[in-house]
Amino acid sequence: MTDTELTEEERMQRYLRMYAKRELRTRMQSVRKVLPLSAAAERSAKACAAVCALPEFAAARVVAGYVAMRKELDVEAALRRAADGGARVVLPRIEPDGLAFHVHVPGQPLVENDWGVFEPEAAAERVAIGEIDLMLVPALALDLRGYRIGYGKSYYDRVLPQLTRGRSVATVYDFQLLAEVPDEAHDARVQHIVTDLRSVPAQ
Repeated sequence: MTDTELTEEERMQRYLRMYAKRELRTRMQSVRKVLPLSAAAERSAKACAAVCALPEFAAARVVAGYVAMRKELDVEAALRRAADGGARVVLPRIEPDGLAFHVHVPGQPLVENDWGVFEPEAAAERVAIGEIDLMLVPALALDLRGYRIGYGKSYYDRVLPQLTRGRSVATVYDFQLLAEVPDEAHDARVQHIVTDLRSVPAQ
């Protein structure tokens, strides 16, 4: 629906949600920025242990992760555990039509794109999103319903509906988990939430 099709009240509500999301992004990035590296590593290790304890993790043959940036919760330990257990690990590449997932062996070199994000080479084997069994999803903020706030590009909002057989798990520090975040019609929910303090299904 375009702005011209909305009532004045609906346009105002949309603007307020967009403003609230922008403010939350700024606040969460600021909090995460001052998190000591040692605390980030300790919290990430606890969250990775919780991910590895999920029944879906043990059963997964294809596990999608991400490369942590700007002190995001680091899931590398969980990805290494998955690879050691015989699962194929895939990481996202930013491509013109959105995110594509390519096979990656944890520990092997990655390439830095124009936005400073490390990702597999374009020549790496590509895996369809529908073949992924477990997807670890980053976020700046998240609520218990499973709605997340990312960096505003809606990459995962387009990916998650294509995860037809797999399970989506948002991995964040516990301070990023809020009672509720603003959501819009195009926002996609994750199915499970893992932090350094808890592991719960989205409500």
